[in-house]
Amino acid sequence: MNILLVDDNVYTIRALKSGIDYAALGIDGIYTARNMKQAAEWLNREEIPLVLTDIEMPNGTGLQLLEWINEHRPGTVTLFCTSFANFDYAKKAVELHSFDYYLKPIQYEDLQKLLEKAVEEVKKRERAREKERYEEYWNDNLNIYKSHFWEDVLFWVDSYDEEELEFLAESRHLPYLREDLFTAGILRFEKEKSRMSDFSGNLERFVAGNIMAELCEHGGVRTEMFLKCRRDTWALVFSHGKEMRQEQMDEVFQMLIKNLERVLACSVSVCYACGCTFENIRGRYMLLEDYCRAHGPGESCAVDIDRFRKPDPVSGENGGVQNTEKAVRNVRQYIDEHFCENITRDTLGEIVYLSPGYLAASFKKLTGCSLGSYIIEKRVERAKELLSEGSLTVSEVAFAVGYDNFTYFSRMFKTRTGMMPKEYKKLRRQRD
Repeated sequence: MNILLVDDNVYTIRALKSGIDYAALGIDGIYTARNMKQAAEWLNREEIPLVLTDIEMPNGTGLQLLEWINEHRPGTVTLFCTSFANFDYAKKAVELHSFDYYLKPIQYEDLQKLLEKAVEEVKKRERAREKERYEEYWNDNLNIYKSHFWEDVLFWVDSYDEEELEFLAESRHLPYLREDLFTAGILRFEKEKSRMSDFSGNLERFVAGNIMAELCEHGGVRTEMFLKCRRDTWALVFSHGKEMRQEQMDEVFQMLIKNLERVLACSVSVCYACGCTFENIRGRYMLLEDYCRAHGPGESCAVDIDRFRKPDPVSGENGGVQNTEKAVRNVRQYIDEHFCENITRDTLGEIVYLSPGYLAASFKKLTGCSLGSYIIEKRVERAKELLSEGSLTVSEVAFAVGYDNFTYFSRMFKTRTGMMPKEYKKLRRQRD
């Protein structure tokens, strides 16, 4: 940390330099100036968060210097050290937000204590600035973090179980809670027939994003994700309060369709599932995908997926109970061999020629657990083996079983085993 000493009296400067234990204060750079001009030059040239200055000086008083500091170097901690017990000076110093006002003659012990407080104030302000910078960066990138979160929630089955999505959100510092409600949707239009036919991906996202922002201002919903999945298909997630009724959500989507039609000059269709929780949003999104596979984009409409009867997961698709049981066995075998890899729902569906939604529902009905939960159990068992061997660090074990989110892996492991990975590793080594 640096300090600037400002006084027109050279003997006072020498006394301030020699009489204070700056090293004990954590100050290693001591700069001096004889007037306001020199002080401003130092402050423009160096990173100096702490200034100790006289008030009565030629060519610019200490009060004028503080005015300059407030304008050009805000956040600098400034103390006055003066021989004048002048009420007007003290009042002006308070108005200019000086840190303190010390009267000469200098008593080094007292001034040392005052500078200790000033150094703490410097640290406090730096922490506040750092927090402000972090919050600004976080807010600027919050939509990106949310989009990545919902991609993992909706499109991957290998890492996160529905029951654990709340603390996955917590591990990523996202403001989602178990009781929050969401609406998932799939929006479609034929790009070749729209005004976006020649748009680049960035321009397309910009236009669509502006429409979504306008919608949220009036529709009582917040856009958590709006992501292009394929050329003609977008996935979206809205959050909203518990008072949001299905009829109101239908109006929101009708408004969205109307606005998009006006911009795109083509038909737009949306299918959606209203009032989803963390525990059911993935399954309901897969039903949306199943519906979209069975119904191509047609005339403009908003379709509530809950109005359609859902097929019996073990009798409605691809040949009945026997074929479905065989498909589930094949999927389990594939997971047993590949559980440490990234596994998408589409990959599993393609292996057994079933739609992802139908496969997920069938798997849970026939095995008693979700695809995500089954994969996690396999990963935990492998992690326990690697931790027992003791040759890998916990972070290396997490990566080896398919996790790059160390915080989530640790909490998930504790949820499943009752202890943190480090504790488990230490216990197993003690037993061996």
